[in-house]
Order: sequence, then C-alpha cells, then structure tokens
Amino acid sequence: MASLEVRNAVKAAVISAASPIDVFDLSDYVTLDECLGDVTSEAVLIQYIASDENIQTIGGYGNQGYEETDSVALHYMVPTGFDSSPTVATGDSIREDLRGQRLTSDITVESVSPFIDMPSGLYGGAWHGWVSNLFIVRRDCG
Repeated sequence: MASLEVRNAVKAAVISAASPIDVFDLSDYVTLDECLGDVTSEAVLIQYIASDENIQTIGGYGNQGYEETDSVALHYMVPTGFDSSPTVATGDSIREDLRGQRLTSDITVESVSPFIDMPSGLYGGAWHGWVSNLFIVRRDCG
C-alpha cells in the first residue's frame, strides 16, 4: 500500500493534470458504479497497484534512509461509442503534465506510460477505459 504522503501527492497532481475531469481514488469505492454513477462524460480513476520500501545508505555509513517505490494506475474512463482521437489527445496531455514532476521535496514521478486501450468489457458496457502506469519514488533521507 502506498504511504499516505504519496497518495495525497499523487491525487493532488492528478486532479491538477486532469482538470476539469472528475478524479476518484478507487481505494474509497467498492464498485465502479459507486464512483461513476453520476458521471456522464469522463473521469480519471486512481488505483494504487504495488509498493515497496527499501533501506538506502545515503552519503556513507550511518546515514540510512528509505526509498519507497509505488506503481499507480490511472484509468481514464469515457463513454463507449465515440471517436478515440480526442480521448488519446486528452490522455497525452494528462501524461505530459505528470511526467518528471517533483510532487514534493521527497516524491517524484519517475515515469508515466502512454495510455493503453482497454476492452470495454472490463469496465461494463457503458464505459471504455484507457490505462497509464505511473512509477513514483519517495526518498526519506532519514
């Protein structure tokens, strides 16, 4: 599970990058209907996939810190049955805004993959999803 500091920083950055699109943290919902029930156009869903933390020696013996690495999926949801060109352009804009960002003094976005097209069946017939993976690093220098 990603730390609260990482979660807060990622959510703030995604809200800023995706504005004015609605953003939902999937950790707060059980089903897609709960977060997308009132959404009629598009939304971005944040899913924390995997995390790890390792001790790191920074500047020599006795200066141990920790490095947290997180994988975060962004699901860009749009209604089915529309041309993909505007969706791809918006996804690229979100990705370009996030990549390489220093979210806080300790947290950076190391990489953001291009959004990939996911089959509609994964999200229910009304929604078509596109997914991008963010690789986040948080360095706690002890």
